[in-house]
Amino acid sequence: MRTLTITILLALAAFGQTPSAPTPPAAPTAGTVNFPAIPMPVAVSAFGEFNQLGSPRFTMGIAAIYPVAGEAGVYGTTTADILPKLATDPTTGRKFYAISSSVRQGFHKDLLDTGHASFLIGADVGPTFAQAQPSGINVNFSSSFVATAVYQVTPVFSFIVPIRMLYVTGIGWNPVAEAGVLINLKNLPKRK
Repeated sequence: MRTLTITILLALAAFGQTPSAPTPPAAPTAGTVNFPAIPMPVAVSAFGEFNQLGSPRFTMGIAAIYPVAGEAGVYGTTTADILPKLATDPTTGRKFYAISSSVRQGFHKDLLDTGHASFLIGADVGPTFAQAQPSGINVNFSSSFVATAVYQVTPVFSFIVPIRMLYVTGIGWNPVAEAGVLINLKNLPKRK
């Protein structure tokens, strides 16, 4: 019994010890750029998109990503997809490209950072606007789960690959692959 009591007291004393504080990193000198920039700063991107069920299958879009709680690894995104659709004017019979678009707001959690690469997972939601026949606008609601990989190439440019998962009723999940360039607004050259 005495050995057990001494062991418990020693274990409690070990948990009560305070570890020595790690040495803080040296402050960067003037003109030094921290690279890679993890957590990510405010950035904008342009991307191409492939949707196997879309018409057309290849589209494009723009997005912004910004820290909501950067120390916790939570980021917000605002994304606009631009989907040109070949349509026929019912009055004249002429073909033209109608624009369908969606604007989504999302939140993402940074799960993994390794050197120049980051991996985030999250979701986004927002309205979708499409031209109605013969005139008018259809408004729908769009939501998706998103897994995003970011690879920082230079202090200004990164490569971004989001994979959106869209649910198709009665069928299942449709992956939509996006790939583009992310531009770090903080590290753009300053105006002289």
